[in-house]
Amino acid sequence: MTDVRKPFPRLVSKRLMLISPADPEFDANAAFLTPDAPRFIDAAEDPDSLWWSIATIIGHWHLHGYGLFAVVERSSGLTVGLVGPWFPKGWPEPELSWHLMEPGQGKGYASESAQCVLDWLFAEAGWDSIVSYVPEENEASIALAQRVGARPEKPVSFRLQPAPNIRAWRHIPPARVSGPQAARGMLH
Repeated sequence: MTDVRKPFPRLVSKRLMLISPADPEFDANAAFLTPDAPRFIDAAEDPDSLWWSIATIIGHWHLHGYGLFAVVERSSGLTVGLVGPWFPKGWPEPELSWHLMEPGQGKGYASESAQCVLDWLFAEAGWDSIVSYVPEENEASIALAQRVGARPEKPVSFRLQPAPNIRAWRHIPPARVSGPQAARGMLH
């Protein structure tokens, strides 16, 4: 019997491997759902909510053909977060999202994995932009967006984004940054 499942991309950076949680070779249960797994989702204390969150992340890959990648340390094999494009129903446009768990924080993994995903989206997947929705008070995420070259745009508001004071940060390919938009600035 021939396996007809669509292969999922694997991205590799200097220290990290990014794997789709929907990849049959990735054990999402071990990475996210066991009692001793690192936590990153607000509802992590509720095992049922955590299960639904992970199932949604896996399902997103099947519905869109892309989604959040599990961020795995190459040296240890430890899953340290999720980073990737995210476009749930009700979102204005796809978002580059990042969620690092405690063992992955403070090591530069967020910017390394975000840049790896951006390189893949622009060079291989053919995207011409993506945003990150960042609350104005989230200084760490603002700094990360700036480190990977995003430019601030106007504040946004949409039904499924409960936090107030959200700003879109636009990621575009480096070749476009040096074009006419760079001279005008990206802040709207």
